[in-house]
Amino acid sequence: MNRLCKVLIVDDEFLVRQGIKHHMNWEAEGFNIVGEASNGEEGLQQVALLKPDIVITDIVMPVMDGETFVRTLKAGYPHIEVIVLSSFSEFEYVRSTLQHGAADYILKPKLDTNELLEVLRRTAGKIPELQYEPSHDGWRLGQLMEKMLSGFTLDEDNEMPVIRENFPLGAFRLLAFQVAEGSLKNQDHEQIEAEVRKRMPEIECAILPADSQLSVMLLNMKPEQDEGTVEQVREWASEAGAGQNSPVWVLSERFHPFEKMGTIYRERLLKLMEFCFYYTNRAILIDGELPPMHPAGYQFNVNMFLQHVKRNRVETAKEYLHEHAATLGRDYIADVFEIKSFLGNLIFNVTITLADMDVQSAGLEESKYTYFKNVDGASTLSEVMLVLDQFMTEVQECVSGSGGKRSDPNMTMLLDYMHANYDQPLGLSEVAKHFHFNPSYLSSYFSSHKKEGFNEYLNKIRIEKAEELLRSDDVTISEISSMVGYSDHSYFCKVFKKFTGLSPSRYRRKFWA
Repeated sequence: MNRLCKVLIVDDEFLVRQGIKHHMNWEAEGFNIVGEASNGEEGLQQVALLKPDIVITDIVMPVMDGETFVRTLKAGYPHIEVIVLSSFSEFEYVRSTLQHGAADYILKPKLDTNELLEVLRRTAGKIPELQYEPSHDGWRLGQLMEKMLSGFTLDEDNEMPVIRENFPLGAFRLLAFQVAEGSLKNQDHEQIEAEVRKRMPEIECAILPADSQLSVMLLNMKPEQDEGTVEQVREWASEAGAGQNSPVWVLSERFHPFEKMGTIYRERLLKLMEFCFYYTNRAILIDGELPPMHPAGYQFNVNMFLQHVKRNRVETAKEYLHEHAATLGRDYIADVFEIKSFLGNLIFNVTITLADMDVQSAGLEESKYTYFKNVDGASTLSEVMLVLDQFMTEVQECVSGSGGKRSDPNMTMLLDYMHANYDQPLGLSEVAKHFHFNPSYLSSYFSSHKKEGFNEYLNKIRIEKAEELLRSDDVTISEISSMVGYSDHSYFCKVFKKFTGLSPSRYRRKFWA
């Protein structure tokens, strides 16, 4: 039976993947680009799911490189043909992939549509059971809309007529639904489209091939129908229970002409989806109906928050945290990733504070990484605050429990000084001079109050701060070593591994894995 030849693209460069997908009408030539992946490991998952006839793969990729990918692919799927993309300097790797079963290769600097088409035809001809044939239906609507979403311009003579034929009315909006678990199935898409046509038979609509975590629909109506369409969508969202323990829907502003769709999707619709993190009490967010954005009214005072914890005023600390969350929700301008990073660091700082207070908190030390994970995985600000409430309840139990004990005032003052000046060339002599102690006496005094000596405790402070900076993922390891008081980078790495069991680079990779 004749059919289109299925092709999978595996390359870590997004623009290369998009360029191959949208440079020509592949279906007219008998090929169907069924999917893409950014590395070999992801490529193997897509192969199992999509079962392509041909895989086009790069050589140099993260996670799993092209050489390993081809070797693994051919071992499990010997019938799938592979075309390798490479540069001149990677020819030894190309030779290895050819030895492991790759059918052909193309040099990236010479990559053009005609050469790729010729290589694809030659490779498809090696598949005995495949009798592929060109499609004579012209550009598929889905292809063209995906091309627009990716930022490409449609050809006025060959492609835009297809769009105008399918969407002849004068106004457009995008409607999006967040997908909780993976991508929607085709039948789900069909049900959504059928529901739109049932509720609004006078408009045109189509599901867009957008992000796998989104279901996005293009609505096309007459300008005079726009207001009524918005009200119908609002009513539908409310009936569907959107925003009530389920993702909020979003509706873009009205736009025209169709060519603006890609910009509206990338610059407005995706931003509206981020705002859903704050707005969980609405069924739908409509562009133009949100309050004006303005900077947050105040900055969170971490030192004051920690002082409340130190003085066993955990409820006051929790109230202060909720006040700040309310401000973030009101202003909805803060970046969601930054909020989660900040709150994760706050958990980290509280656990350090409890350790400095000599409060018994071994259980909290073990569970803090679960709190980190739950904060990172939360889809709304309300969910994040529930995680923080659970954490603060455990903090209260630690601080108020019978096992808790506090250092004497002099030791507290000494520890506060070390925490405030850990980034300086701080040594026993410098601290002893600051507090007018004899260095030998200070060393003995310190050891009598802490289970570790002065230098080991100072290293502990520095390494814990380094861990916090490594979790932020926006400062180089070399800079971090200097920021936490180590002038010798190699010595910093040695001390870090002693305390954590990992090098700084491996620690960062493990946390962000």
